[in-house]
Amino acid sequence: MLGTVSIGDTAPNFDLSSTENAVLMLKDEVVRTAVVVYFFADAASERVRRDLDALNRRVGDLAKLSSRVLAVSPVKLDELKKLQAERKLLFPLLHDDRNFSASYGVVPADEGRPADPALVVVGRRQDVKWLANPVAAVEEALPQVEQRRAAEPSRSGRRTPRPSPPPRRVISDCNL
Repeated sequence: MLGTVSIGDTAPNFDLSSTENAVLMLKDEVVRTAVVVYFFADAASERVRRDLDALNRRVGDLAKLSSRVLAVSPVKLDELKKLQAERKLLFPLLHDDRNFSASYGVVPADEGRPADPALVVVGRRQDVKWLANPVAAVEEALPQVEQRRAAEPSRSGRRTPRPSPPPRRVISDCNL
């Protein structure tokens, strides 16, 4: 059954085997931190690999914004483990063997057309904070995700601090 979620809806729970040799449940993860979930189907797709690499490059910035990355796919767990090792991914990949992706409105592949990836941000109350289904490109979507996360109050009620920009070098013609 294909579902749909919208911003503000309760995110459907899932319990899936992960590349960390554990079963991860969304409801247990969101108690600790917001979760950025990337749904994908075709692990061999160059587009998916670019998206996973983009998430991997930003996993530290997202952690500073109290967010954890998870990626969900129907690809077999052994293949996901190979993909994680090959791409040196710093976040778990989850095997969607029961099609939980459909409850998020992620459309399965049609004949001749691959399934489109989706990106969903789930807050600490298990509510959908942001989504792109389908997501055009994760690299382009992540600034919006980070901006949304930075605007969210932290547990203390204060806004989540934004990651610091890299220090700037000042070049001067002056002799000191």
